[in-house]
Amino acid sequence: MFSFDFLTSPVFRDLVLRPCLFVVVGLLIGWAVHYRLRKMIEIGRVAEDTLFGVLLRSVGKLPIVWGFLMGLNWATRVVSLPPFAQGRLVNLLFAVLIWTVMTFLQRAASQFFNLRMASEGSPASTSLLLNLVSAVIYLTGIILVLDEFDISITPMITALGIGGMAIALGLQETMANIFAGLHILLTKQVRIGDNIKLEGGSEVIESIDRILSAGIPVMGHLGLTPQSINKFGTYAVRATSEEEAEQLRKNALLLQEHGCFGLVLEKIPASLAKEVTESLEIPTIGIGAGRHTSGQVLVFHDMMGITQQFTPRFLRRYLNLSEEIVGAIEHYISDVKENSFPNESEQY
Repeated sequence: MFSFDFLTSPVFRDLVLRPCLFVVVGLLIGWAVHYRLRKMIEIGRVAEDTLFGVLLRSVGKLPIVWGFLMGLNWATRVVSLPPFAQGRLVNLLFAVLIWTVMTFLQRAASQFFNLRMASEGSPASTSLLLNLVSAVIYLTGIILVLDEFDISITPMITALGIGGMAIALGLQETMANIFAGLHILLTKQVRIGDNIKLEGGSEVIESIDRILSAGIPVMGHLGLTPQSINKFGTYAVRATSEEEAEQLRKNALLLQEHGCFGLVLEKIPASLAKEVTESLEIPTIGIGAGRHTSGQVLVFHDMMGITQQFTPRFLRRYLNLSEEIVGAIEHYISDVKENSFPNESEQY
């Protein structure tokens, strides 16, 4: 007949019952902490846009895992195991603990960065920066785990150093562009969501590639390029010859191929602008390029009539603010000379 006497034996109590009890207690503590933290978020006691709120959201169900690890650690202290086995078990628990802590830190860094970007009116963060942060966090965890297992990391670092040097030499320009782009984003010279418009075609492709590899969108600009007007010496219509028109067609396709999200076409024949627009998948914005482009643009000061000297054929003025401004200034001068400004109601 089967006997349950072993359930009351000291061996069962010491090797099974007590260790399991410690594990269960650890799990209960972890679950209680998790439940309490979750309730704090649900009832709104902690604002989600605060540092503490970010930490609470990042921790998730990790307290349950930490409670389980705590229970296992207690259990190993009451079970008589060979020193080597007990040491390796403690090492394994430490490795799992480090990995969960690194996971928590990675979540917190990601949410904090996105919260910071949102508070500044920018879209959620770039994956590039978050991936770099995550890599640094998990690499730190791996180094700590290897050290816990008494595994020397010196040969690995040496190998990584040699391999990293070879990779760096091969990707020198790309890596420089990436970190230059991160520097620009972090110092807010160009905020996330901004872009750069660059004039020119094949002669600026290398610059466009570098800007794009740094994570900054680029819009192309062909036809009349005001920033390099000295190259032309005149503001006359561009691409009127077949040779220049063909070069513009090629440059438009080249800019699209290299990743420009749009293209400005300035002061070129309307028929050519129509042809280029139809040949591209990216939108075109015309200024003095006819009505067949994807969109139109005019300089604000020109269309509002603030400037008067600039009178190209494509410009339509919707106001004549120049006359209004001049009249207002003349009125002000007259009032000052007549000593009618300021009057009694305009002084203290």
